[in-house]
Amino acid sequence: METLYFTLGIASVVVAAVAVVAVWAMLKVAKLNSVLRDVEQQFGSTHRDITMVEHTIMNQMDHRSNDIDKRIEDIYRTIDSRVDKTADNVSREIAEIYRILEAKADIK
Repeated sequence: METLYFTLGIASVVVAAVAVVAVWAMLKVAKLNSVLRDVEQQFGSTHRDITMVEHTIMNQMDHRSNDIDKRIEDIYRTIDSRVDKTADNVSREIAEIYRILEAKADIK
């Protein structure tokens, strides 16, 4: 009979220890789930931030590219205008030279 009570006593201690370990494990799992949710939220937030920064950078690059294209077109227009002006001046000078040469040729 004493052996039976001794065995039941040890069994109750073992069951109590298993219950304590089970409760401790459940609390640990709950805490880890909470930490995991926090990490997932931070990851989502960080991912959104990175995506917004990426879009901002791409928009800025597009604007800068458009500005550069516009400046290049302005430079080409300016160069074309000046070349046309120079060509007109040279044509006038050549016409003036021919007129002078013809006038001298008519004199002789």
